[in-house]
Parts: sequence; structure tokens; C-alpha cells
Amino acid sequence: MGGGSGGDALWRQIRAERKRRDYVFWTVIVLCLAYLAMSLLFGDMGYLKLRTLEARGRALKGQVAAIKQENARIETAIERFGSDKFYQEKRARDELGMAKKNEYIFIFNGPDQ
Repeated sequence: MGGGSGGDALWRQIRAERKRRDYVFWTVIVLCLAYLAMSLLFGDMGYLKLRTLEARGRALKGQVAAIKQENARIETAIERFGSDKFYQEKRARDELGMAKKNEYIFIFNGPDQ
């Protein structure tokens, strides 16, 4: 009879060890998965960082497009200024207030002056 109770105690101890081992195993697994999830979401190479960089990339592409358009406009003005005498004269009159010989420039002030 004494052998049976010793065997039961041994089985209880084995079950308790298995429970403890399983508990530790699953705790480590859950912690690893939680760490992985946090890294994927909030890490330096995570999803939220990716979304932020994508939005910034779209904004920069818009700025590049606007700058390219402005460059094209300036290049056209430079080409016209170099080859079109009428355009040169018009710019000199409009922006610098220049006039030809024997020509008068009238400057009208607004109604408040």
C-alpha cells in the first residue's frame, strides 16, 4: 500500500512540473508574439512609420511636381527673353518702368492717393 501513495505523489509532482513548464512556455510565446506585434506596429521599421513615410513621400512628390512646373515656366521665360525682342521690351517697360526715346510714362495712383 505504501507504494501506491508514493506513486500518486510522484504523478502529482510530474503533473505540477508539466503545468509549470507549459505555463512558462506559453508565457514566453505570448511575450514573444506581443513583442513582435509591437515592433511591427511601432518600431523603426514598423507599419506606422511606413504610413508616415508614404504620406511624406506623396507630399514631396507634389512639391517636386510644382517645382518642375515652375522650372518649365522659368525656362520658357528665359528662352523668350533671349530670342523675342518684343518680350524683352515688354518686360523692361512693365517691370523696370523704362520707356523709348520721346515716350512718356504715366503713373496713376489708386483712388486713395
